[in-house]
Amino acid sequence: MRHEDVWDAEAAQRYDTPGTGMFAPEVLEPTVDRLAALAGDGAALEFAVGTGRVALPLAARGVPVSGIELCQPMIEQLRTKADETALPVVHGDMATAVAPGRFTLVYLVYNGISNLLTQAEQVACFRNAARHLVPGGRFVIELWVPDLRRLPRASPA
Repeated sequence: MRHEDVWDAEAAQRYDTPGTGMFAPEVLEPTVDRLAALAGDGAALEFAVGTGRVALPLAARGVPVSGIELCQPMIEQLRTKADETALPVVHGDMATAVAPGRFTLVYLVYNGISNLLTQAEQVACFRNAARHLVPGGRFVIELWVPDLRRLPRASPA
């Protein structure tokens, strides 16, 4: 399956759910608070910026934010909320695309790393984050923790 098969224009429109789910203030505000603190006086780069769920409120806090996004329909949805001046976005793969500038914070939220399906792609993503960071900068990844009790048990070898 290709990314374009999953992240089309319809999916980009459905993705935004203002005030509910991952857009709910009680979910979003602590995330933005923590990222703003980690960015400090520097700029932030969001890998898989999507429609700007985190980037826009972070920018509203005064943190200069840029993004990298593979899905053109997600960028188009983001552009309904902010233009390129307010939130510059590079169209490309977070494992290889290069955004102009250096950042005190690179972040990848809401299990975005799972969009990279191989270990090699994930390692490339870490390298790409390092390429963008100033010395002493931080790379933050948000991941879910599976409920191990719900996963199928492995059969004995």
